[in-house]
Amino acid sequence: MYELNRHRSDYRPREWLYPRLYITISRLAPSWCQFLFILVSLVQVVCMHEKVILVIYGRGGHKEQMRRLLNELRKSSPNLKFVSIADVDDKFGSQYHLKCPEPRDKFNLWSAPFKLIYSGAVSLIQSLRLVAKYRITGIVSTGPGMAVLPSILFRLLGKQVVYIESWSRFYSASLTGRFMYCISNIFYVQNKTMKNIFPKAKYTGRL
Repeated sequence: MYELNRHRSDYRPREWLYPRLYITISRLAPSWCQFLFILVSLVQVVCMHEKVILVIYGRGGHKEQMRRLLNELRKSSPNLKFVSIADVDDKFGSQYHLKCPEPRDKFNLWSAPFKLIYSGAVSLIQSLRLVAKYRITGIVSTGPGMAVLPSILFRLLGKQVVYIESWSRFYSASLTGRFMYCISNIFYVQNKTMKNIFPKAKYTGRL
């Protein structure tokens, strides 16, 4: 259903993002941060592990959408190998799974922003661990917000980032979707009405 193995240049919703983002980080980030990006890049070059993709998803509908997506991908690529980060236990046969904190609290608006930041920071550190262990070619995520920081990291490393906006969105964008539309190489929507909000997104139907 989703053609995730196409050339990276097929879709670039914000072609200006990568160079400007890198220049901004180069100017503003401390030297240790720049060194970190160089180190991760060298690890990826030297590391000769088998290629995998990284999937990031949350509980509930995000998990179900990822389950259906992986089933579709396995039909065309039976030997698909992936590692994963989620706020639930792995049920999909990941090569290596890391569990991160739940990124939001729907019942406590005051703590929600802090939980989102904490979850994003944890998932970023976990992504670095996986990069050191595997040859990750890119990220595929169905949300929610813990995918944002790892996706920025992978764009800086020149990797492909694919995001699928939730099937529950018809007339308004999710906060994660607004960020990922600017970050991702390929951005999918599952309802035609969302093309009005994300005009450069790809619509291929619902999972």
